[in-house]
Amino acid sequence: MNRERPAVEVPEQGMILINVLMFVAIAAGMVLLMITREEIALDRGLRNREAARAMAVVRGGEVSAIVALRRDAEASDREDHRGEPWAALSESGAPIEGGTFDLAIADAQGRFNINNIRSGQIASVILFETIAREAGLTPEQTAQAILFVREAGPVTDLRPIRLAGVPPEAAQRLEQLATALPGVTQINLNAATEQMLALLLRDPDVAQRLVAIRERQGFLTADDLSDQDVTMPPGTGFRSNIFWVRTRATIGDTSQQAAALIQRRQVDGAVRVATVERWRNAAVPPDAPGFAAVTDG
Repeated sequence: MNRERPAVEVPEQGMILINVLMFVAIAAGMVLLMITREEIALDRGLRNREAARAMAVVRGGEVSAIVALRRDAEASDREDHRGEPWAALSESGAPIEGGTFDLAIADAQGRFNINNIRSGQIASVILFETIAREAGLTPEQTAQAILFVREAGPVTDLRPIRLAGVPPEAAQRLEQLATALPGVTQINLNAATEQMLALLLRDPDVAQRLVAIRERQGFLTADDLSDQDVTMPPGTGFRSNIFWVRTRATIGDTSQQAAALIQRRQVDGAVRVATVERWRNAAVPPDAPGFAAVTDG
């Protein structure tokens, strides 16, 4: 006959030890959780401070561009080109406390302003149709883009044009020849690419020669066009009133950047320079100037 084994009783001291160990394990887990949360909070706070410092540097770069463009307007009213002091503001990987700083500044009027379409001038529409054809848009897509700008405009960048049925590849090519600026603007021949000059002058050979002259002397004049037996195309000039400035500051592991359109105006005989559009981080439009590559040495 099998006999039942008596139940093994755990001594009272053993139960107390088990309970103590359990409480210690729970307490250790809670302390670890608190430490982890504190580290996350400290890291978040550090990143927030770095981001605030980086954005302050970014805004400082924008202010420096405003000052430089105001000085340029007060010093000269003949032409604008990259040989002037404002263009020397560009920086690539410049050291700052705790990180680096980049700045790109560019004449914004080297391309056709798509908001000119809204002016009602037939010359602007014809020029845009020429540019759109060069970019690969069909007549139907061009008409849709024109209608979109007239109804939804003024637009602040070209990305919404894709909503009008423009394919991404054609939109990318269009962005090389067109931009979106406030108001009605001229194309500065000192900032236009060779491709844009060829479209404006309808002569690639003349455009190539003018680019060579511009590279040699730093800018173009009306006499340079006369020497090539061409006249100033409608809607063009040698001066600009709107400029791009793009800045980026990296402090620690945090990077902040912004792009802005800066406009110069004459108000009561005085030069007024101010930011009219601004974008931050991922919202920066594709036609903003890129940063120069950092080189060693």
